[in-house]
Amino acid sequence: MTDQESALLVGGPASGLRVTVTGRPRMLLVTYPCAVDPDCLEVRGEVKVDAVHVYRLDPHPADGPPRYGYDPASP
Repeated sequence: MTDQESALLVGGPASGLRVTVTGRPRMLLVTYPCAVDPDCLEVRGEVKVDAVHVYRLDPHPADGPPRYGYDPASP
């Protein structure tokens, strides 16, 4: 059984995006790619770096879809 529904991200870099969640997880991780200095690639080889942003489920949302608020204190 899948309990999928649309959820709204509020605040932070992904504010306003809608995502499909299953079972209302308490937390979502949103990643955003970061540019890597080309000079570093010569030394380190191929590297991928992502910024990680945490969104937490609002336990008391207003009417409408579940809302996930940006947590600025997260890494």
